Formats: sequence, C-alpha cells, structure tokens
Amino acid sequence: MKKTLFATLVCALAAAATAQDYALYDSPTESGGISITGKRFSLNTASQRGNICDLDGTIKNNQYRDGKGCVVRFHFSGKNLVELEVPESAREECSEYCGMNARFDSAYAVLPAACTEQGEKAAEKRFQTAYRAKQYRQAAQIKQQYIASCGKFISFTDRMHAANDLAVSHKNAGDKAACRRALATIKTWLDPEFDPGYIYEQDYQREAEAAAHNLKLCR
Repeated sequence: MKKTLFATLVCALAAAATAQDYALYDSPTESGGISITGKRFSLNTASQRGNICDLDGTIKNNQYRDGKGCVVRFHFSGKNLVELEVPESAREECSEYCGMNARFDSAYAVLPAACTEQGEKAAEKRFQTAYRAKQYRQAAQIKQQYIASCGKFISFTDRMHAANDLAVSHKNAGDKAACRRALATIKTWLDPEFDPGYIYEQDYQREAEAAAHNLKLCR
C-alpha cells in the first residue's frame, strides 16, 4: 500500500515538474499568464481596468474546445513562446470566460531569469549602487539592459518608470540627446488622450509628471 502511494506521489511530482509557465508578452496594459502541464492548461489574465479572464482545459491537436462553441488555437514557437488565437466565429462564446473588455488571445513567453522578482531586485540594486556612486553611464547601461530583457513583460507604468530612470541617468551623464530618446519610447502613454484606467491612475500620474519634468531638463 505504501509503495503504491509512494509511486503515485512520484508520478504526481514528476507531472508537476513538467509544468511550463508563460507570461503575457508585449501586452503592457494587461497582466497574467498561462501554465501548461502536458496537454492541460490554465490561464488567467486581467485587463487594464481589472476585468479578468479565467479558463482551463485540455489541448488536443493544438486546440482547445469547450463543446459550447469556444475554440482556442495554440501556436507554439519553440519552447519559449506560445500565441493563443480565438477565431472570429468563436469570439462571443469564448468571451463567456472573461469580464467586460478582457481577453486572453495574445502572445505568451517564458519569463527570463532577469525578469523574475529576484532578477528584477538584483538589477535594481545594481542600478541604485551605480547611480548613488554617480557612475551615471554605468547606471544607464544597467537600466538599458533591464529594459531590453524585460520591457515586454512589464506593465506600461513600470515601463515608464524604467524609462524615467534611464533618462535621468543619461541626463546626469551629460547626454541630453540620449535622455530624450529614452523618453521618446514612452510617448504613446504620454498622449493627453491616453486613459490609464483607475487601477493604474496613481502610478501613471506620478510617472507622467516625472517624464514631463525630465523632458524639460533634457532639452
């Protein structure tokens, strides 16, 4: 009996070990991810306004069908990227798994080690150490590397914060042109018509004001 239970446990642990987690990729106004274990998947995403999508099921022939009309196609690119597609004919049925204006048909990628919570903390520590030591060019390089590695995995407010850090580093290093280029990467979110949504409102206002101030300093 004990051997049977142990064998069952080993199998369960082995199955769990094969789970692959993906984070939303290049969707700065949304958050969430998908976990795939064998043919089983579970996804959860949140829109800019906090409405969620929640869906789990079994993938068969790179598709999920709920038997009620919802169809989700899985397009895998190697081991690190998967794109979910919902055919136009199935959009209404698949929307039943989402709140208002939320969606899950997007690209998802394996989170690089540098972009995990631990990796981000380490990068921020290196940046702060260099900045406080007035090694501004080194600080800018550290922040640029972080943006290059993780910029497509973070929210638009975090992306704005990183751009502001980069811009100030360039400015203090005496390169105002590079400062302006850093801020130009977030110009879409600095448009007066852009609506950040109430969830991001406070962080957005802080970063937008910082960007406007930094732009004046870099002219």
